[in-house]
Amino acid sequence: LNIANPATGCQKLIEVTDEHRLYVSTKAAARGQTINLNPRIFIRSDFMDQRMSRIVPGDRLGDAFKGYLFRISGGNDKQGFPMKQGVLTQNRVRLLLSQGDSCYRPRRDGERKRKSVRGCVTSPDLSVLSLIIVKQGPQDIPGLTDNSIPNRLGPKRANHIRKFFNLDKADDVRKYVIRRTVHPKKEGKKPYTKAPKIQRLITPRRLQRKRRRLALKKKQAEKSKQEEADYLALLHKRLAEKKMKHRQEVKRRHSSSSLPQQPSGPNLIAISELLDSKKGRA
Repeated sequence: LNIANPATGCQKLIEVTDEHRLYVSTKAAARGQTINLNPRIFIRSDFMDQRMSRIVPGDRLGDAFKGYLFRISGGNDKQGFPMKQGVLTQNRVRLLLSQGDSCYRPRRDGERKRKSVRGCVTSPDLSVLSLIIVKQGPQDIPGLTDNSIPNRLGPKRANHIRKFFNLDKADDVRKYVIRRTVHPKKEGKKPYTKAPKIQRLITPRRLQRKRRRLALKKKQAEKSKQEEADYLALLHKRLAEKKMKHRQEVKRRHSSSSLPQQPSGPNLIAISELLDSKKGRA
């Protein structure tokens, strides 16, 4: 059993030598029922035949766990395949997983892969069962509840710092940053503290950049609008010139077709010879 205590930050791995405690429920033991050791046929117990995120009591684990409540957060079977939430079976299935799915880490962008995962229902074929303490009992568990491990890093985002220290928007977040002490590896050097860079912090420079960005965006929009208007005006001018030129061409053709046709080619030669012959007779 891999038991974690979020209140103290501790985690402990407990090996259960007597698996009979997991195969029988507390109520069944109180009634004096016999324990069925067949892994396929067993009565519903506190830890077996339960789904992930189910809250179970820890009284069957021993007197030290009386009054404790655990939430099943996952586990691995004998071959190391992890339990996946939402797969309502006790066996293994092969699912096509992508980025964002549990039990899979993609190596490339958009990569999908078919992986073997185990269902979210507990059964005796598990080698490790992960539990989270929801309610602590009267007795302390060594290495789990008697010690407290503080978080190594504090909140980094500005809103998270405000929520952590219950601050208002008017308060200065930079005064409440949790610093951590760094001990140099070289001997003789004094330890120093480091503070994380606060993300999403509203400063006058950030507001100035935002105003500049909005002003540039507005200026660019006005410039695009003016260029579009100039283009449309030039386009209308070119279309009007083209239309006027077409009208003049049509008018010129009509005027040239209304005039009498002048003789040309062989007819002109014949007329000139006829006139010359008339002059010779005269």
